[in-house]
Amino acid sequence: MASAKPLGMGGSYRDGPAVLMFAIALPLLWWTSESGRTTFAPELFVFFHSAVEMAAVVISMMIFLTGYRAVLSARRSAVVLLGVAFLGVGLLDFLHILSYRGMPDALSFNDPQKSMFFWIAARLLGASALLAYALLPSAGMVGPIQKRLGLTLMLGLVGAIACVGLLQPHRISPLFVDGRGLTTLKIGLEWFVAALNAATVVALLWRRTALADELVRDLVFACALLAISAIFFTELGVIDTDSANAIGHVYKVVAYLYLFNATCGEALRRPVQRLAVQALRESTILSAAPDAVLWVDQQGIILMANAAVVPVTGFSPDDLIGSNISMLMPEHLRGRHENAFQSYFLMPRVRAMGLFDLKLMRRNGTLVPVDISLGHYRDGESEYAIAYIRDLTERMAYEESLRHQATHDELTGLPNRWLFHFQLEQAIARAARSGQSVVVMFLDLDHFKAVNDSLGHPAGDELLAQVGVRIRQVLRETDVLARLGGDEFALCLSDLTDPQEALHVATNILARFHSAFRLAGQDVYSGVSLGVAFYPGDAADCDTLLRYADMAMYQAKRAGRGTYACYSTEMDAQAHQEMLIHTRLQDAMKSDTLELHYQPQVNVKTGATVGVEALLRWHDEVLGQVAPECFIAVAEATGLILPLSAWVLTTACAQIAEWARAGTPMRVSVNFSAQQFRLGDLAAQVQAALARANAQPHLLCVEITESVAMDHPALASTQLSHLRALGCSISLDDFGTGHSSLAYLKQLPITELKIDRSFMVGIPHDTHDIAIARAIITLAHSLGMTLVAEGVETSEQLSFLKEHGCQHYQGWLFAPAMPAAALAAGVAWGHTEAQPASLLSEVRF
Repeated sequence: MASAKPLGMGGSYRDGPAVLMFAIALPLLWWTSESGRTTFAPELFVFFHSAVEMAAVVISMMIFLTGYRAVLSARRSAVVLLGVAFLGVGLLDFLHILSYRGMPDALSFNDPQKSMFFWIAARLLGASALLAYALLPSAGMVGPIQKRLGLTLMLGLVGAIACVGLLQPHRISPLFVDGRGLTTLKIGLEWFVAALNAATVVALLWRRTALADELVRDLVFACALLAISAIFFTELGVIDTDSANAIGHVYKVVAYLYLFNATCGEALRRPVQRLAVQALRESTILSAAPDAVLWVDQQGIILMANAAVVPVTGFSPDDLIGSNISMLMPEHLRGRHENAFQSYFLMPRVRAMGLFDLKLMRRNGTLVPVDISLGHYRDGESEYAIAYIRDLTERMAYEESLRHQATHDELTGLPNRWLFHFQLEQAIARAARSGQSVVVMFLDLDHFKAVNDSLGHPAGDELLAQVGVRIRQVLRETDVLARLGGDEFALCLSDLTDPQEALHVATNILARFHSAFRLAGQDVYSGVSLGVAFYPGDAADCDTLLRYADMAMYQAKRAGRGTYACYSTEMDAQAHQEMLIHTRLQDAMKSDTLELHYQPQVNVKTGATVGVEALLRWHDEVLGQVAPECFIAVAEATGLILPLSAWVLTTACAQIAEWARAGTPMRVSVNFSAQQFRLGDLAAQVQAALARANAQPHLLCVEITESVAMDHPALASTQLSHLRALGCSISLDDFGTGHSSLAYLKQLPITELKIDRSFMVGIPHDTHDIAIARAIITLAHSLGMTLVAEGVETSEQLSFLKEHGCQHYQGWLFAPAMPAAALAAGVAWGHTEAQPASLLSEVRF
C-alpha cells in the first residue's frame, strides 16, 4: 500500500520510536483507565511538567525559526504559516507552564482552569495550523511584508489570549473542577484536537504525491502522535497529576520532534536536494565549459560553481557554494559591486563578453583580470544570475608584450624615443600645474666605437645593456631612462624642488662609470658625457629641452669627456665650481696641504678624554676654507675618495703611534667611506698602515655610517669581521638617520653606537629628540655596546646624557676639533685626564 511507507513500514531507522509509541498506545490507554491510573506527588509532577513543557516550547521556537527563514521552497508560504503558528504555540505553552498549579502565581491565582485554558488554546492553534499546512497548494510565495504582517497578527492573537487567561480566567466556561476532574467542554475540545490531527493525517496521505515521502512520513507521525496525546488528556481523573497527563505530555514532545524534522526537510533539505538534482543534470554541460560558471541568487549567494572556477579563483566549487560572491571582489570594490549586482536584477538582461573587465581576488589574495558575461534565469518567483568568467591573464600578458615591444628598446628593455617623448610631455604638463622643475639629461658613451671595433658588436650590445642597468640603479622609480638609439640615452627627472638634486644624480651616474664593465671575458672601462637642461628655466617644450641637453652634452665632451655640463648659466657655474674643487683637491693631495683635526670624546661621568675622532680639514689658497661636505662629495663622485681615505688612514695611524710613544695613548676614530669597503683587501690595507706607523690596532676605531652597512651588508660583515680580528673596534656613526635596521646590529661586529647630532639639537625641549635618544641609549645598553653622543653643546644636553646612562660624548661643550698639537697642549693644561691607564680603561673592545 502507498500508505505503508508513510506509516513507518520499512522506513528509516528514525521511524522506530514512532512505531514503538503506536504499538504501546492502546496498552497505555488501558493502563491509564480508572482501574490503572496512578498519581504523582505534586512537587515531582510540577518539576516533570515544567521540564517537558519547556522542551516543547524550545522545539516550537525551532519550528518557528526554521519555517520563517525557509529558502528555495515551492511551498514557502505554507512553511512560513506553520512557522508563525508555532511561534504562537510556543508562547501559549510557555504561559501554560507559568499558570500551572504549583508555580508562582502569574498575575492571577494559578489553578487548573487557568493553565488548561492556555493548554487548549495552544493545542487548537497547532492542530489548525497543521491542517492548513497540509491543505495549502504547492505553489505560493510570501514576501517580507507578508511575513512581518503574519508575525504581527500572531503576536496580537497571543496577546489577546494572554490578557483573557491571565487577568480573567474564570470568566471562561470551566475546563476542570477540583474533586470532579475534567469538564465535558474540556474533554470535547481534546477530542476535537484529536479529530483535527486525524484529519491532517488523512489530508497528508491524500496529497502524498505532491509531497516527498520522507516529509509525509514525518508529518503523519507527528499528527498521529498529537492525536494520541489528545486522547490521553481525555483520560485525566479527578487529580490532574496522574499518569495519563504525564504520558500525554511525552507523546506531545515526541510529536513536536517529528514535526521539527519535517519542517527542516521542507524548508532546508528538500530545496537543497531539489537544487542538487537539477545541478546534477546540468553538471555534465558545466564541467565541459572552458570558462568558469557561477549560479548566484538575488542575495549574492553562490548556489553552483563548475570545475573551471578552480584555476581562475583558486577556490574549489565546494568552497564557493553557500558563500557570497563578494568574497571574490577586492575589498575596496565590494560596496560598488553590491550596488551594481542589485541593479542588475532591476533590469536583467544578457551581457556578452567584452563589455567590461574586472579583477577578481584569488584565494591567495592576488588579483586576476577577468572578462564576465551575465545571464538571467527565473524559477517561479525566484531570480538568479549566471556569470560566465574568463581568465584574461594570458591575453593581457600578450597584449602587454606587444605594447612593450612597440614602446621599448629591444636590447636594453628601456623606453624608446617615442615613449620618452610621451612621458617627458606628461612630466612637463604636471610641472606646469605644480610649479616644480623637470630636468632632461642627454647621455652619450665615450669612445663607444672603440669597443665595437676592438671587441665586436655583441660586446658593444652587452655594454649598452650594462650601462642601462647601472644608470637605473641611481634613479628613483618615477625617473625615466630611455635609449634613443646607438649609444645615446636620455633621462627625465620630474617633480624636482631643488635643481641641485639633478647635479647630484649626474655626479652619481659619472661615479658608476669608474668601475670596469665585464665584456668578452675582460674588464673594459667606458666613460659617459652628460648634458643637462631645465624646465622651465631653459625651455618650455619637449623638443627644445632635448636639443638644449644635447648641446650641453657636446659641451661636456669638449670639456674633456667623463663629466657633465649644464645649459643653464647658473648650473654651469656650479659645475665649474665643482670641477675647480676637484682640481684644487688633487693639487692639495699632491702638495700635502690637507690636515687632520681631532675632536675629543669624553666620559660623561668623569670628564676624562677616552678617545678622539679624526676629522679632515682643508684650507685652499684659492678657495679658502672648504667645508668637508663640499669636497668629500666631489671626491666621492670623481674617485678621489680612495686616495684621500688612504691618506687619512695613514696620517691617523701615525698620530696613534706618536701619542703612544709620548706616553699618552689615545684611541682614534677614523671615518671609512663606502668605496673603501668595496675593496676586497681593506683589512690588509689597515694592517699595513698600522704596521708602517708601528701603531697598536686596539687604538684604532673604524667608523662607518648606516648607509655603508646597508648598501652591501654581506661585504660589510666580512670586512668588519676581518678588521675586528685585527683588534680594531667598530663604531656605527649617524645611527638613527638611515635605515636603522636591527638586523645589521645583530649581524655586524659593532662595538659602539654614535647618536647623531641631529637628535641632540632639540634636547631637552623637543620630545621627539628625547624619545629617540632614549631609545638609542636603551638599545645600546641591551646590546652591550658603548654609546657616544655627537654634537653636545649645552650643559642641559650633558645632564640628559648623565641621567640616561650614555657613556661618552663629543661636541663644542667640551672642545671643538683641533690640531694634534693643540690637543696635546689641552691635555697638559688639565682639561683631560692624560694618564694612560685611565684612558685605556674607558675604551670597550
